[in-house]
Amino acid sequence: MIQKKCYLISLILFIYVIIFVQTKPLKAQMYCQGDGCAALPIDSNQMNNIFYALQTNYLNKVLEDMAIANSYALVNTIPGGVVNLKEFTIGIGVSVAQTKLRKIDVFVPDYGTLEDMPSAGVALVPSLFIGTNLGYIFSNKPTLSKLPWYSLHRFDVYLSYLNSGVNNEQFGTGKKNETWEVLSKSVGLELRYHLAEGDKEISYLFGFSGVSLGIGYHSVNQNINYKQKDSKITLNASYNTDLTWKADNEINYENKMDVYLIDIRTGIQLLYFFRFSIGAGHSWLKGSSSLKLQRFGPVTVTSDYLTLLGYKAPDTYLGVLLQGSGSPPHRNITYLTAGLEINIPIFKIFIDVKGTKDIYTGSVGIRMSL
Repeated sequence: MIQKKCYLISLILFIYVIIFVQTKPLKAQMYCQGDGCAALPIDSNQMNNIFYALQTNYLNKVLEDMAIANSYALVNTIPGGVVNLKEFTIGIGVSVAQTKLRKIDVFVPDYGTLEDMPSAGVALVPSLFIGTNLGYIFSNKPTLSKLPWYSLHRFDVYLSYLNSGVNNEQFGTGKKNETWEVLSKSVGLELRYHLAEGDKEISYLFGFSGVSLGIGYHSVNQNINYKQKDSKITLNASYNTDLTWKADNEINYENKMDVYLIDIRTGIQLLYFFRFSIGAGHSWLKGSSSLKLQRFGPVTVTSDYLTLLGYKAPDTYLGVLLQGSGSPPHRNITYLTAGLEINIPIFKIFIDVKGTKDIYTGSVGIRMSL
């Protein structure tokens, strides 16, 4: 009987930690090579049954959570604490999203149930951005006490771009037998219109920041490679028999996501140093991804019965091939927003939050105001 907390799930968790989007069914196969395959207490069909159960009843749900998290992270790459921009700004930030942790029971036919398997989606999107008020570029400060609806001073534009690559050596993280690399390219454009102007001269106690309506487009391309050498998994089978599987893991993940959004935002400024904003928005999603996992290595069989007989099983190798492609499960999302900006002269520190009760994203960064 497979133990309910069998170490085979660690193979699935490798994928869970590093992928961002994947929703369509995956093609999975477990296979055995070598003279000792016939002596294993589990045949290839049974191995595929185990893997298929984990794939359909667990992995696909994890991948769905990852897809949703990635979508939410992408809509939070422009700072939201500034309702109406009145200057030129440049900054850098990082957006992180996570879905609510849930527990899943996975039933494996003829073996049992793996209880309380964790599932939660996570995503991270860094960005470098610039923003400006169009009116201040062409005509400096407005001369009219009330701006007409077509005035350039009512329009703000933000551009974001970042082409980066990071790996475990740069951060000094990971075990000695692990290597990973993340390549990411993100671009974005957002245009905001001042529905209502804020107070021209904000006092040190209180001020109204105005109301703005924005539309935008954001895109991200990501490529993730992960390798782990000499990974050991122990499978507790029937008749007090253990299978120890020592192998190398290789995972490649590619993702492209596009988001189109519209939102509305308003806010206030308190004690000069604190800017608060709230709002709501809606996004439309378009994207695709591909995933490939390979694991192959020797497996040894140990049991009290074989030890007693002094029997040594012949060379045996187990392999896993898992690959697929797909799109995010939801084509649109609606969210609420809240933002805080610490208004220090020249430099501003911002924190933004978007989401629902089950899915949320937060971004943090710093910008310079000129």
